[in-house]
Amino acid sequence: MGGSGIAGDFVADLAPYLYWHQAVPLVVVRDRKMPFPLDQHSLVILCSYSGNTWETLSLFRQATESNAQVLVLAGGGQLAAEARKVGIPVLPIDVPGEPRTAVGYNLLLLLGLLQSLGLVQVSGPTVDVAVAALKQQVTRLRPEVPERTNPAKQIARELAGKLVVVYGGGIFSGVARRWKTQLNENAKTWAFFDTLPELLHNSVEAYRASARNNKGMMALLLQADSEPAELKARYGDLSELLKRGGISHRMLTGTPGAPLAELLGMLVLGDYVSYYLALLQGLDPSPTPNINFVKERLAARHPSGQA
Repeated sequence: MGGSGIAGDFVADLAPYLYWHQAVPLVVVRDRKMPFPLDQHSLVILCSYSGNTWETLSLFRQATESNAQVLVLAGGGQLAAEARKVGIPVLPIDVPGEPRTAVGYNLLLLLGLLQSLGLVQVSGPTVDVAVAALKQQVTRLRPEVPERTNPAKQIARELAGKLVVVYGGGIFSGVARRWKTQLNENAKTWAFFDTLPELLHNSVEAYRASARNNKGMMALLLQADSEPAELKARYGDLSELLKRGGISHRMLTGTPGAPLAELLGMLVLGDYVSYYLALLQGLDPSPTPNINFVKERLAARHPSGQA
């Protein structure tokens, strides 16, 4: 769930570029129940920064009651304790901060784990190049860089006071979700996401609303440079429809390079945009009192942590 679950989306989006074993389906589950039965051929990987996420604990207990193979990624908490008690391997998430800040750590843990199982191929040089590109991106976006040359600050300025819709496809499908959740959690602002090509079969009809209704909206189109020409053409169609609907929008293109590097670069751009948007609104991006309220209610209803 939340910041711990998004790394699973990134793995699913990157899988076709990492020689994923096509005979093995990969599913990200965001719920308290498995959507399918588990057997001895199932591998269940539970990821929770706190180790106390109610839905993840529920999935863990279902998995351990089956014949599935189970692995845990956790920063501690009840999940790690229960896993170790029954001899299930635990990979520690050793990152200080909020769950949403550990996404890169979780992603590389997952990729390393799946590579060790022979399900993906991620070379050391590929990771090194991606990390180097990420550092370069951060250098462009850091607070000391003025707005005139800082794309994250420029985008945040455009989003101020707007209802934001983030669109992404291919390797940026999960990144679009990440932008949306970071805008929600950090900037405390309304934001939604949708994915291509699905949105072209439904969402685009809403653009026919009156120009007055569309005036307060801003659409961000996240397009990967590494995507096939057909998907890029769909982005062009989407941009044209937004223009016809009088909806302000901006196309953000990934930096050319390997898919992992491109994904991380767009990821960190969204993080900085949400941070600067919070500052523009005079808000502290760190506290999440409404999320904590829901967690407290869940804890009160399920004091033993049982689903």
